[in-house]
Parts: sequence; C-alpha cells; structure tokens
Amino acid sequence: MMFSDTLSATVLRLCDVRKWSYEIASEHCRLSSRYFGDIARGQTVPSVNTLEKLCSGFQLLPNDILVETATPQELLFRIPMEVRECIGHQGLYGFTTYPICPRCQQSFEREYQAFCDRCGQKLCWRGYSSAKIILPRQTRDG
Repeated sequence: MMFSDTLSATVLRLCDVRKWSYEIASEHCRLSSRYFGDIARGQTVPSVNTLEKLCSGFQLLPNDILVETATPQELLFRIPMEVRECIGHQGLYGFTTYPICPRCQQSFEREYQAFCDRCGQKLCWRGYSSAKIILPRQTRDG
C-alpha cells in the first residue's frame, strides 16, 4: 500500500471514530477543508508540515497516523477522555478523592496521569477541578 493510501485510510478511520466531518477535522488540523478532503481521498501526498498539522489536530504521534496497524477500537483508547468524576472517601486523615477512569469506571490513586493504569485509556484533566464527587453507599448493619 502506498503512503497516501495508508494516510487516507487512517484519516478516514480517525474521522469515523471521532464522528468528525471533514470540516471539523480540517479545523482541528488547521488545514483547508478542500485540502483535507484531498488527503482523506488519497488524492495528494502531504508535506512534512502538513503531516505535523494532522498529528497535532488528531493529537497523535506520526507512527499512529502512518503505520496501518491500529484498529478503530485501539484508536479510541488514544483519544483523550475527560476525567469528570471522582470517588470520595472519609479516612483517618480526612476526606480524600480518587479519580475515576471515564472508560473502565475504576478509580486510581494518582491525579493528572496521562493514561489509566487499569485499561490504558488516554486521559484529559481539563475539567477535573469541577469533577463530580461520588460518595460510596453507606451499609446498614442491623
């Protein structure tokens, strides 16, 4: 498969996974929608500068875009998901919170890590300061 065919297939897959139109994707990549469409259809071979814009717009590394090994399901894990919830715990030393992964719904100990240590999902911490705090249910004994 030629370079432009591989790039075209990857760009189409990324747009499909993110549910982006060519116009939305081209805005993220800072390219004209017409030129982006040419890339997506494999009708042009982009320059290195354009490849950098594609990487930046899709928030991926060059290998993620150029090597045709990733399935759409694998690409979903590379798209950052925003951490919006944390679980609260009243302990001996006061109230603490633990972030909850938006994909696997498991809590983890460290805030602001790049990936979930349970499922590998890429994380975004942009709105974490206003995350919803979930309190564990109280058990009723007797």
